[in-house]
Amino acid sequence: MQAEDLTGYYTYRSFLNHPAPVDDFNKLRFGEAELYLSVQQDRSITGTLSFPAAPGADRKDVMDITGEILDWSTARFRLTGKGRPKTGIADFHYEYDGVLSRTWEMGVEQRHSLTGTVLRAKNHGSGSNLARAGVTASFAAVKRNFPAPREVPGVALLPEALSMLTTRVHRLRHTTWHLLRSVWRGPLTDVDRKEIAELGWGIDRPPFNHKGLDLANGAGEDFLFMHRRMIRMVNEIYERSGVPVIRGWAAIPGADAPQYVYLEKDDPARPGEKIMQYDAARSGFMVPPADAELLATFPEASRPTMKLLKSPNYLSFAMRALERTYTSPLELSRLSLGALGNLLEFTIHNQMHMRWASIPRDAQGKVALRGDFDFDEKWDDPSYDYLGDFYSSHLNPLFWRLHGWVDNRIQDWFDAHEAVAPGEIERIDHKGVAWFKPGKWVAVAEPFDWPESEHDHHGDHGHGDEHAVAVMLKVLKIVQRAQEPTVEEGPAAELRERLMQQPPLNVMSFLRWIDVPAE
Repeated sequence: MQAEDLTGYYTYRSFLNHPAPVDDFNKLRFGEAELYLSVQQDRSITGTLSFPAAPGADRKDVMDITGEILDWSTARFRLTGKGRPKTGIADFHYEYDGVLSRTWEMGVEQRHSLTGTVLRAKNHGSGSNLARAGVTASFAAVKRNFPAPREVPGVALLPEALSMLTTRVHRLRHTTWHLLRSVWRGPLTDVDRKEIAELGWGIDRPPFNHKGLDLANGAGEDFLFMHRRMIRMVNEIYERSGVPVIRGWAAIPGADAPQYVYLEKDDPARPGEKIMQYDAARSGFMVPPADAELLATFPEASRPTMKLLKSPNYLSFAMRALERTYTSPLELSRLSLGALGNLLEFTIHNQMHMRWASIPRDAQGKVALRGDFDFDEKWDDPSYDYLGDFYSSHLNPLFWRLHGWVDNRIQDWFDAHEAVAPGEIERIDHKGVAWFKPGKWVAVAEPFDWPESEHDHHGDHGHGDEHAVAVMLKVLKIVQRAQEPTVEEGPAAELRERLMQQPPLNVMSFLRWIDVPAE
């Protein structure tokens, strides 16, 4: 049994231990609630038990859960639940002892469930409502499906923004842009690159050179600008709708971040006491557990890496270190904008995408992963918003939170340089986006986002989109052809074969080893 097998949300139900049969099962009801557990490999458990059980309810009474795994082999655990101070259940104190129920070999669609007993450890209430200590009950907690961010109240994208982003032109732009940067130095040939350039999609600044990640050619400026322009397009929709724009993460969410966040607010009906109010702005950030169903969507050789990437230890020892580097004024003042962008893209940005990627599902809710060159219309359903696929990631609400975090590093970079040499970097407006004039620390005058169609300049966006889609499908067909097996022999054939053995580019390209050349 692994920690991720227990981590997650449950519907918790407890029953009075009356031995006599009853004509109404509700006569045995002791309680129903939503249980959230975050289980660590060091055996510690934290979480909440909240009432009512409905996910994302506007208000809840919350008990804080602490505990430990007593035995990994039987998955036996012990928990303590105490009501939040100054709330209506502040005097609640319950103890729980339970196990992870058996998984039957012949079971059909069996869910993880926790079973055990609960003890009221302390009196609560008064008068006729007094609940006396010592009462015991049995409980069963059934694990829920992981709640996708779009299903969390207040987290999903505005329908108007989703309508724009789910179109084929936007899906293909994001796919083509990222995919070309991944393959430009191979397996594409000179003929392929020339043909793609003639279609307007030539990559003048590939992010990799023959040594590894290129920190000098300005490729990272393309990455930062393209996504800043995407953010601007979405923000404009929110502003027109009179809705606050999506805010990027101020800091990378912690390993124990729940999917539904409740914050203390003053209770207007009871001066001096608190209520627990749902906060949509902080919800939806839970890391999908690396359970067996999720890991099964990755190549077998990649599963240990994915499991590590989603672990609390990886956040603590790797991602936090990168976060400190990319927020350090001293480190940022030494980097060009292009170097910052390339480092962000191929280190922490890619890790963030995969850390928060949940099980990819199709419109019917079945586990399904799009192939690199499968552009069937079934993948255009808005519910396909998998963070690990260029074709779908920008439909996921977390895309804009994590890219907001990345975009905020641009301001940190500017502030760091401004503190050292005021005025050395000049701000400009480029394509309606706040940007920077080329100079000592900025290499590119025209950062590449996507080719502008002649139709874009005449207001014929519908026809322009059709033209852009046709062009991008041609480009992607060239890339697909370049990756098909050949009968070549010699070094060229060996290189092609090695590239063909890489994991799918739209899922695991971030696992490529990057040899960053010294400056």
